[in-house]
Amino acid sequence: MKILLFFISLVAAGSLLLNVKLLLGEKSLRPKSFKVVEVIDGDTFKITSGKEDRRVRLIGVNAPEMDKCLSNQAREKLSELVLGKEVVLEDQFSDPYGRIMANVYVGKTYINREILASGLARLDYYENPKREELKTAYAKAREEKIGLFSTECLSLTPPISPISHTPCAIKGNVDENTQKKSYFLPTCKNYVQVTIDLSTNDQWFCTEEEAQKAGFSKSSTCD
Repeated sequence: MKILLFFISLVAAGSLLLNVKLLLGEKSLRPKSFKVVEVIDGDTFKITSGKEDRRVRLIGVNAPEMDKCLSNQAREKLSELVLGKEVVLEDQFSDPYGRIMANVYVGKTYINREILASGLARLDYYENPKREELKTAYAKAREEKIGLFSTECLSLTPPISPISHTPCAIKGNVDENTQKKSYFLPTCKNYVQVTIDLSTNDQWFCTEEEAQKAGFSKSSTCD
């Protein structure tokens, strides 16, 4: 009888040790999470990591810079999704500014995709294993003409010069893909087709000299 009880005790102890090992193994497989303590803008936030705060930028997401059209709405959207919450970072690397670039998750919610799907950011050029998923969300927002892809940020009427009291009608346009800065005079062939998008670095100029000082070159369509 004593031998039987001893054997049962050994089996129970072994079972307990196995369960503990499995639980510890399961815990070790869980991805590390970080608490978001501040949202900087529509694509960047701060996490607490050890004794310091680190900036995290969403891979594939380029929200308007602060003070640009819809920048506040983009920041509010990201705050709603991550502020005060635990986030998991995947596919991490550092950019030239020392920020952590990452695909970010809160539970099963893929934050990068949510921002693009809201129409409050553009797709950027960084390589990303999730790029096709992001492209789909971005294309849908453009197709539905929401956020940045509505007419809300388009400036259709040139401002009036406080000096000459005439319209500042020179269009300064930044190419979305190449970031090339070009300006267009009203006499340029495609002037009417050029848009001024206030969520970007597009802007109106009163004189060619003003445009050139800002780093813009005359478009080849003006020759």
